[in-house]
Amino acid sequence: MNESIVATYDFRLVALSVLIAVCASYVALDVAGRVAATRDHARRAWLIGGAIAMGTGIWSMHYTGMLAYRMSIPVYYHIPTVILSLVAAVVASFIALFIVSRPQLNWFHFTAGSLLMGAAIAAMHYTGMDAMRLSAMHHWDTGLVMMSVGIAVVVSLAALVMAFLFREEKLGVVPKIACALIMGSAIPAMHYTGMAAVTYTSMPGAPDLSYSIDISGVANTAIVLVTFVILGCVLLFRWRDAAALRNAVVVPAPVR
Repeated sequence: MNESIVATYDFRLVALSVLIAVCASYVALDVAGRVAATRDHARRAWLIGGAIAMGTGIWSMHYTGMLAYRMSIPVYYHIPTVILSLVAAVVASFIALFIVSRPQLNWFHFTAGSLLMGAAIAAMHYTGMDAMRLSAMHHWDTGLVMMSVGIAVVVSLAALVMAFLFREEKLGVVPKIACALIMGSAIPAMHYTGMAAVTYTSMPGAPDLSYSIDISGVANTAIVLVTFVILGCVLLFRWRDAAALRNAVVVPAPVR
């Protein structure tokens, strides 16, 4: 008989995953204002850079949350599928920044954007879970799976509205921090609902470990550090760009 595998959570990693989500949310809010304020090449550069930074943050939060899920059997990760989940996170972030950078938005834009972004986030989560390689069979609770997708869409809608409302650079840091705390708390809700939707039963034999690795604590630490470095670099570029604009002096034309 196949036995159900009891899983537990490392709540230190759970807390770290929420912190990563909050930081990624703040960067997204900050970059959204810069994307909206620029044009042409500069806008494209901020859009792509912001999507990579935000997507990496969401993806890192996801895998930190997955590594917090402890089972009594070894778990490996299929690298090509892991990379595919990262691409899905970057696509979701690109959609969000592209939409909130528009001069005007109506509820059709918000609704369509939240559906696209929510679908991309759900794809990232379940693609990431599909990357797991272990001697067990997964079983899904369809109701919780649908709930997790619904949460992804609702969270995406809230994130788009807040990013649009608070994208103005003159609003300052405090409102953005407040919104980042809300968004950063809401994003993990989808992840942990999706994790609650799955149970595992043991299976005989070894899994196919082709192109798979065991993500150790050291590897997870490296992923988190790289994520914070990327987010920090984007913020530094953002603040340096803002300072350059404030210090720019218009040279008057010579009088003839």
